[in-house]
Amino acid sequence: MFKKTIVVLLATLMMLSLASCGVRQNLDEKIAEKVTEGVMNKATGGEANIDIDKGELTLKGEDGEKITFGGNKWPEGDAAKQIPEFKKGKIVTAMNSDKACTIAIEKVEEKDYKQYVEKLKDRGFTNDVSEFTSESSHSYGAHLNEKTMVFVLYDTQQQVLTINLEIRE
Repeated sequence: MFKKTIVVLLATLMMLSLASCGVRQNLDEKIAEKVTEGVMNKATGGEANIDIDKGELTLKGEDGEKITFGGNKWPEGDAAKQIPEFKKGKIVTAMNSDKACTIAIEKVEEKDYKQYVEKLKDRGFTNDVSEFTSESSHSYGAHLNEKTMVFVLYDTQQQVLTINLEIRE
């Protein structure tokens, strides 16, 4: 599941970069959808269903699972509900499914990163903790339980926060 998600994410990022640098005309979006569907079908060995809407890309797999990429708001879904919403900075992109989410946020102050880590701890992400601090970055990773893990990375120079959550089966 995780490897397929990475393949899908990389192919989607390629498609989004092509779509975002051009005019968002309906014809261009439909072409991008069909090209991306072809790439996804080859990468996953399945039937991908692509939908581009207002800067978001939604993939629907054969099993009914949906993964949404893009957008500039906090994602909805089972994975995102496991973590507290980060209300500072500016969300630049998000990937979301019921089993995983990744949110990239810019213009984040270091103190806000530290407060967020405390909120994660309050939420119960305190098992198997892994922390790292340097001049250029900070990270915090922990499990909520045997299946649910969060990893937060803060780039102090770029002031970018990336939040990753995975729910394993």
